[in-house]
Amino acid sequence: MTTLYSEQDRFNSLVEASPMPTAIYQGKEMIISAANHAMLDLWGKTDVVIGKPLIEGIPELKNQPFIGILNEVFATGETYHTKESPADLVVDGQLQTFYFTFTYKPLKNEAGETFAIINTAAHLTELVAARKQIADTQERLTFALISADIGTWDLDPIHNTVNWDARCRELFGFPRDGEIKYEDVLSCIHPDDVKLVNAAVLKAINPSNIGQYDIKYRTLSKIGQVLRWVHCKGKAYFNEDGVAYRFAGIAQDITSEIAADRREQQLLTLINNNADHMTVADMQGNVIYMNKASRLMLGVELTADVTQLSAKDFYTSEELDRVQNHIIQEIDKVKGWQGNISLVNLKTRETIPCRVSYLLIEDPATGEIIGRGATARDLRPELKAKAELEKLASIVGSSEDFCNYCDTTGNTVYINPSGRALIGISEENIPKSNLFDYHSDSSNEKIKNEILPLLFSKGRWSGELELLHQETKEIIPIHKQLYMIREEITNLPVAIAGIARDLRPELNIRKILADKNLALQSVVNELEFLANTVPSVVWTSKPDGNLDYINQRWFDQTGKGVEETLGSRWMESIHPDDFLLAKKAWEVALQTGSPYEIEFRCLDKFGNYRWYLVRAMALKDAEGNIAKWYGTNNDVHHQKELEKQKDNFLGIASHELKTPVTSLKAYAQVMESMFKRSGDFKNADLLGKMNKQVDRLTNLISDLLDVTKINSGRLQFNNAEFDFNEMVEEVIEDVQRTSFRHIIKKELSFNKTIFGDRDRICQVVTNLLTNAIKYSPDANEVVIYTKDEQDTVKVCVQDFGIGISPDLQDHVFEQFYRVSGNKEHTFPGLGLGLYISSEIVKRLGGKIWVNSVQGKGSTFGFNIPVIKE
Repeated sequence: MTTLYSEQDRFNSLVEASPMPTAIYQGKEMIISAANHAMLDLWGKTDVVIGKPLIEGIPELKNQPFIGILNEVFATGETYHTKESPADLVVDGQLQTFYFTFTYKPLKNEAGETFAIINTAAHLTELVAARKQIADTQERLTFALISADIGTWDLDPIHNTVNWDARCRELFGFPRDGEIKYEDVLSCIHPDDVKLVNAAVLKAINPSNIGQYDIKYRTLSKIGQVLRWVHCKGKAYFNEDGVAYRFAGIAQDITSEIAADRREQQLLTLINNNADHMTVADMQGNVIYMNKASRLMLGVELTADVTQLSAKDFYTSEELDRVQNHIIQEIDKVKGWQGNISLVNLKTRETIPCRVSYLLIEDPATGEIIGRGATARDLRPELKAKAELEKLASIVGSSEDFCNYCDTTGNTVYINPSGRALIGISEENIPKSNLFDYHSDSSNEKIKNEILPLLFSKGRWSGELELLHQETKEIIPIHKQLYMIREEITNLPVAIAGIARDLRPELNIRKILADKNLALQSVVNELEFLANTVPSVVWTSKPDGNLDYINQRWFDQTGKGVEETLGSRWMESIHPDDFLLAKKAWEVALQTGSPYEIEFRCLDKFGNYRWYLVRAMALKDAEGNIAKWYGTNNDVHHQKELEKQKDNFLGIASHELKTPVTSLKAYAQVMESMFKRSGDFKNADLLGKMNKQVDRLTNLISDLLDVTKINSGRLQFNNAEFDFNEMVEEVIEDVQRTSFRHIIKKELSFNKTIFGDRDRICQVVTNLLTNAIKYSPDANEVVIYTKDEQDTVKVCVQDFGIGISPDLQDHVFEQFYRVSGNKEHTFPGLGLGLYISSEIVKRLGGKIWVNSVQGKGSTFGFNIPVIKE
């Protein structure tokens, strides 16, 4: 007994230690002698059931097979094992079905008799439920795949075999049984798609990609070569080494879908490229579709989403009301509706008259009206053509040309009023006439043998013919154009149209022009002869400055030919030192139209450079545009040499005169001083007057020296910074001492220092003041004023004297120019002061000018930079 209890205790300990739900049932009564917590939890009971018979502890087992099985195991001593067996247990107060894999194993004593049964169990309810769910899902998936006509495939890339379901085998034309290699699959793919499929598969099983596979291609079945389109999708699975061990997916037959897409695309292409404007909208007016022609007409971008538009975007409010409340109600289900409406361009809001056909669209399943279709024809070209036709008819009717219209045999249908008057035919006789009746015999031969064949083959002809006046029989020369008119659809010739111009006025004009051209050519020859007889070089130029004529004198002097001269090549003969100045002056003249006048040296045929005075004037049309330039080159080389000799003489003479004059002045001053000391004031006064005349002579010599220096380029400038206002004040004071009749008024507003040659600027101001006093003998005042103009200083001297006439004002700054006329004797001088002043101002970078009114006075002014570079 002690041994038995010890054995029982051992079993109980084993039960408690077991990780699996375990219990021991003792004796035939199946007393629960031991049950671990796992088993109690599985039963949904507590340990109060221990020590009770199994049927009492777990009463819900009644009417279940477990008690009978236990009795069988106890009686036979054989172990019972089952998998995933259901059992109904009360857990959490509810009877529920659970699934277990369990074992009933008999426990035997030393005599081999069963005294208890040990029960071990594994709770598989969740596994069974999951397996059932998978089975249900698989069943639904299989049903869905069959319904969707989809097959499945599974490729083993390592062993190069493919596992197909029945539908997949059917799609690729394989028998239901047998192993399929990947090469077999490729043999069923359309030859044009094999490369594409191979590339997609290799990409999918490449571990650097995501393993996705999605492609559409064609198959040719092994049996019957049936062509199908399939859509395959799949995914590759990779092991730890990045090797694809599985590549599985689905295949769907899309042959009918591709065919439908093609039909749809063909239809859409046809509609979209139709010349008519086609739209589809629902019954509320919301746009569903617009073809290309409709978009272009109504101003809708080709890429725009038309579903965002509605009928109100393309109608005026009045037309929209007419369409929605009247026209749509009138659309017949069979015939539709046709009529004219006005549409509106979405962008420009232009109103577009259209011929429209409306059709109702029915749901093919229910017959319900689901929308309306419309085709529209833009009437603008038609209306424009109609207007042009009416205009053309009006033009033809009022045309002064001969216009006629006849059938292909020449029977006249129409002649316009000008044509009837030209050939002297009445309107009632036109239907009775033929084109051969009102053309001359020679023209009729040409029409029959040459013109009609060309009209039938080429469709048009133009040339000169002769008309025949029906009453006077006068032959009328004409220029005629004939056209063959063809029927639009059959292209068969139906009529001949003609337009003719009376050549008699033109022939008369041609004769007059020929006579005038002959006379003009004679004049041109005379002018050319005259141009070649003058000693000057005479030339003409186009408005762009390119020479188009030069007389023979140029070729005689330079020895160059026409090609070396005309155009712009004449400049190649200019001396390099004169080239830029001559070119710039010519460009200014071309731009402004002002006269061109300049002196430069040109190379002669002996290799020497000679001086020329070149002048040119622009001939302008009524609008002031330059039509032609006319110019001359006068050889002034001899004069230039004389001027050079004169300048040399004046330079030498003035230089030589300066020394004795200076000595004479010194002697006069000494003698004047001596007479004053001796009290002989009369003779001292005479010597003072002589001294003034010596000063005048000194000034004249200085002017001559300055002129020679200017002409030779040796006029010196000693620039420095000085107070300009102070210099002007000094000049005013010095000049005022020499004039007792004139008061010099000053308005000096410039109070800055400037950089320049103080003495030379002083010389200019002095000259302007002394001139103002000299040339205003009857006035008693002279005005000088200065003005600050930022970068320049402006100086003006105003007198109220004799003035200068407008035609002479441009000459006052020339060498040796003096005021001429009956007062010449009252204004002595060499005429060099203003010339020297002008050159000084120019060398200082400034500008000098004069404003004068004859009899009222003059204002001389100049400006110079404040800071000279």
